[in-house]
Amino acid sequence: MSIESPLKSDEETQAIEITSPDEAVALITIKSEPLGVLRHAVKRALMRAITELENNPRIRCVLLTGRGKAFSVGSDIRDFSPDPGWLLENDYWESSLNQCIEDARFPVIAVCNGAALGGGAVLALACDFRIAADCAIFGFPEVKVGAFASGSGTQRLPRLLGRGRAMELLLTGRTITAQEALAIGLVEYIFPKEDLQNEALKIARTIASYSASSTRATKQSINHGLRAGWQAGLALESDLRVKTGGNADALEGRNAFLEKRPPKFNQGDEA
Repeated sequence: MSIESPLKSDEETQAIEITSPDEAVALITIKSEPLGVLRHAVKRALMRAITELENNPRIRCVLLTGRGKAFSVGSDIRDFSPDPGWLLENDYWESSLNQCIEDARFPVIAVCNGAALGGGAVLALACDFRIAADCAIFGFPEVKVGAFASGSGTQRLPRLLGRGRAMELLLTGRTITAQEALAIGLVEYIFPKEDLQNEALKIARTIASYSASSTRATKQSINHGLRAGWQAGLALESDLRVKTGGNADALEGRNAFLEKRPPKFNQGDEA
């Protein structure tokens, strides 16, 4: 099932595909060539897709993937310009896209079907967690071409892996396998490539079956705490606990537990 998304003329409308493999789950596929390259217009198209899905109340989880051999290899080096205006624009669109994903009301899961390199790896970091094919590879090779992992890469990677591991990957530019990525905590699951999408969909369906207000509060509290600190995170957590604790989904969860039946969440306006 496809979801219509009106994209502007300065966006690569054919670079992404949005489908709905489940009533509450959307799948965004990066189709830009070569290898899921993230030109400015592709980044804008991805931002518009996330925004359109946020306006669709029935969508409660999103999968982001590539096709063929790559999830995404990031920006196209052939497009690079030393012009400060171009460099600032590139960083703006990359950082804005990654922040858009982090701030989305629903969980966004990176389904890394192949190579996730450079800005493509940073894009995966911006997602709430990562699932990888057993043949996927990851790396931040910017240092090899006289650049570095901007667009929030230098901030996201150490928060996920710790300072030392992040420094090692960013300063050597080495590529790692899915198995090493799992071992160091860069990804949460790996599956055979032929099973990847079905396994990712199972996880997304599980998340989408829960209360949208609860998953949103969880995501907001974690992200705010990581950005603003422990006390700020606890303050938001407390505020959201009050706001969600008396809503329809909280009452339904309690009643379903007591009545020993599956809960029916997201039936009211909070979804």
